[in-house]
Amino acid sequence: MTTFIQATKEDIPLLHRLGDRIFRQTYRTMLSQEQIEYMIDWMYSEENLEKQMDNNNVFYIVKYDGEACGYIGIENEADGHFHLQRLYLDEAYRGKGIGRDMMEKIFDHARKASPSGARLELNVNRDNKTVEFYKKMGWRIIKSGDFDIGNGFLMTDHIMAIDV
Repeated sequence: MTTFIQATKEDIPLLHRLGDRIFRQTYRTMLSQEQIEYMIDWMYSEENLEKQMDNNNVFYIVKYDGEACGYIGIENEADGHFHLQRLYLDEAYRGKGIGRDMMEKIFDHARKASPSGARLELNVNRDNKTVEFYKKMGWRIIKSGDFDIGNGFLMTDHIMAIDV
């Protein structure tokens, strides 16, 4: 059974550990080791996670049968706009319907925060096979680009969107 716990600052060490492990699993064949290290520090250092929480980012820890197995990060922008910053699931838990549960949690979060309608966007690496999962869940590609993230690295992403 999938459950979600809204993370607090006390959960930052767990988010850091989950991020470090699952991000490496996800991108080991898509990015260089140097870019993975750079992005983990940028997105998952405890200091940066705290800053994100202080700046309109909500995190959920995903548990399956009581075990922390993934996480969600949603940036609450303005006027019913949200950016899905993170949706990651440990590879050992994939294929159990948890990803679909995670997506429903994201939609529920947006609907509750913006009852008159919400638009969600996300960036996803163009080589990530989850692009097809997002399409099946109703997301559409609205543009693609190469985004400079510093230190000579690019995110080669699709930007996808869905209205809920």
